[in-house]
Amino acid sequence: MIRPLATRSRRTLRRFIAARRGAAAVEFALLAPAMLAVWVGMIVATDALTADKKVTLLARTLADMTTQMQAVSQSDMDSIFAATASVIWPHPIDKMGMRTVSIDIDGNGTAFVDWSMVPSDAKLRGNFTPLARCTKFTNLPAGLKVARTSVVLAEVTMRYQASVATQIVDELFKGSAIDGEMGLGDFLYMRPRQSTKVTLNPPPSGNCPGYVS
Repeated sequence: MIRPLATRSRRTLRRFIAARRGAAAVEFALLAPAMLAVWVGMIVATDALTADKKVTLLARTLADMTTQMQAVSQSDMDSIFAATASVIWPHPIDKMGMRTVSIDIDGNGTAFVDWSMVPSDAKLRGNFTPLARCTKFTNLPAGLKVARTSVVLAEVTMRYQASVATQIVDELFKGSAIDGEMGLGDFLYMRPRQSTKVTLNPPPSGNCPGYVS
């Protein structure tokens, strides 16, 4: 009677020692936070890189469409601003800003603003304001300061927020989501394609020094 009981006890003890079902649960509990952090980090990094590339593409599209015009009005530029804004989808347009500047270089190589426009739609304007006409433009790269020429500058900014990852984190950790935004931006200079310069329509009264015709 005692021997069968001892035998059963030894068997039960061996089965207990050999059992691994609980070990997997413990390992998962230890690894899950690290795996989750890596997963969310990959989502944020990928989304941020994609948004940054979209901002660069938007700047190029804005410059490209503007320089294909011979003359532009505010309504023309508003159409271009609205069309280029679609490049940023699915990010919200109310977190972005755009501005175009036509820059003339006079006979002495001095750059100045011929005209500058921002969108009439405040959602696309961001923090940009038009630059005053005929003021000196000091940021033009030296390689572009070719006397008696014109160049168009397209500027784009976006207040990026990883909304998808934020919602995931908020749902998992209940209220601990990060509400901060990361500023993205890019700009591009491009020469006019169809004429010597892209003129303003209607033309302003009087010419700036070094006017390019």
